[in-house]
Amino acid sequence: HTVTDQRQSAKTTYCLFEVLFGSLCSVSAGAKGWFDIREYILGHHDWFKRNGLFLNEIPADDTIARIISTIE
Repeated sequence: HTVTDQRQSAKTTYCLFEVLFGSLCSVSAGAKGWFDIREYILGHHDWFKRNGLFLNEIPADDTIARIISTIE
């Protein structure tokens, strides 16, 4: 299946792929919730940046939750 970004592009600050990939990595490493996901991304921010992800900033945990919850 294809995951489509339902958000309005003019109001989008964070790339859907970045949030999904960061969340997947975090959960694979044992993250149990939105706060853990953000903490994982923060802890590995240098790696993500070297790979072209989260170049500007990392979304707050409630933002991650809101983005993920828009996926049908």
